[in-house]
Amino acid sequence: MKQLMSIVLGVVIVTLLTAALYILGLPPFNVGGALGPMQTQETMQGVAEEIPDVLAQDQKVGRNKSYQEYMNHGASMETNGYHSLAIAEYTAASKLGPGKVEPLIEIGRIYLREHDFINAKLVFQKALEINPDDTTTKIYLTRALLGDRKITDAQKVMNSVVIHDSQSKYYQGILAAYFGEEEKAKSLLNEAINIGGNADTISKAQNFLNAYAEFHFNQGGNNVHLKTLLGRSFNQVGEYQMAIPLLFDVLKEKKNYRDPWILLGFAYLNVEKYQDAVEALEQAKKLDSLKAETHFYLGLGYFGLNDLQNAANELELAKKYGYEPVIQIDQKLAEIYLQLKEYPKSAMSFENVLALNSTDVNYFIKPMWIYMERLNSPEKALALAKKAQQANPKLAMSYNLLGWASIGTNHLDDAEGYLKKALAIDPNLDAIYLNYGLLSEKRGRLTEAVSYYRKAYTMGNGNSISSSAADHYNQLIQSIDQSNTTLKASLLSGSTP
Repeated sequence: MKQLMSIVLGVVIVTLLTAALYILGLPPFNVGGALGPMQTQETMQGVAEEIPDVLAQDQKVGRNKSYQEYMNHGASMETNGYHSLAIAEYTAASKLGPGKVEPLIEIGRIYLREHDFINAKLVFQKALEINPDDTTTKIYLTRALLGDRKITDAQKVMNSVVIHDSQSKYYQGILAAYFGEEEKAKSLLNEAINIGGNADTISKAQNFLNAYAEFHFNQGGNNVHLKTLLGRSFNQVGEYQMAIPLLFDVLKEKKNYRDPWILLGFAYLNVEKYQDAVEALEQAKKLDSLKAETHFYLGLGYFGLNDLQNAANELELAKKYGYEPVIQIDQKLAEIYLQLKEYPKSAMSFENVLALNSTDVNYFIKPMWIYMERLNSPEKALALAKKAQQANPKLAMSYNLLGWASIGTNHLDDAEGYLKKALAIDPNLDAIYLNYGLLSEKRGRLTEAVSYYRKAYTMGNGNSISSSAADHYNQLIQSIDQSNTTLKASLLSGSTP
């Protein structure tokens, strides 16, 4: 059932690492180009990009929005993922309040989230022209510079801070750590903790202090070991662009050191440099072919390169060597095998996931689709639908899945009963009407089926349900005997998908 394939968000690489607590203590990371739909963000082109002049447009149609209205509307656009429109609103607010830094800060924050560090830097520099001593703006500028790997420039900015808070001390501390100033780093990081405030900043500062403590606990450790520990900390706090050059320094001195190769590969994954990640991790594998984490990250690296077979091979090895949590491997393997059209393996991996997590009804959709549409095993799909309903007894989708599976097993009366229950719970669930169309078509009620397909098409409003409804509608029309012109004319009447 094609329309349901896209309902579940694809298990993307970032999701796989959400619960990561590895031997090296690595955190989740951000990787694009992954499976499944992600929230659409319009591409950031730069400060100088031609943004619609919202202020001029509003004046043209007789509207005179205030500074705060533009700011509020920008926040609304940003919340809903329309980043270019949000920038346009904040830009209009900036024109009405040329002495205010808030619109520029909001624009810069969007660029930071989009990893557009160059334009973020330009915006924050402009904000500092308005308020040269603003600590918050300097911290944001520092983040942009670090993201662009301008580490010396970032240190200069932080050294210019006049009024300190926990975050400014933290950034000064990690910059001192990067440049090898241990005592200064520890002093600044302790100050960041003592000032208090942001719990996340305090936790990150403690991370680096723990790295120093671990180094000194292992008496006789060398500088290579310390840099590796700090590289791990930079990865753990999300400062991947600081980790990369530091780890390169380590590997120049000691190329046969496994851990920095793993850490370097992990950092490259986070900045979406998949080829570099794979090359680093392959070096780690040569040094230790039994390390589960190496195979797991390699699998993600190959996946990022769209080398699905190698991705599957590495993930299977990670599973063999005991990578935990294993659910992360099965989630990824299920999606990879689905793309490779290895349907039995994909279904098995999906069921492994469901054995550990059945609380999200949407997790059942893809394996049900495989059993019904690819493996001709509707009874297995029905068994999954029953498990979905047991785990989620109050959801319309649970009964909708039961109805769908019952159609596949030709239990049409049961299917109708389940779909009625689903409709009673949520009459706005578009998938219900699509399944009603399938049910009607199977019963030979073609006019009724067309009506349901049209409704599902309209309610889907361009989504996967809408697309599948249009497919079923067109297939139904094409299947009608050309000689039956009266029936065909009846079916074709009205609006068609």
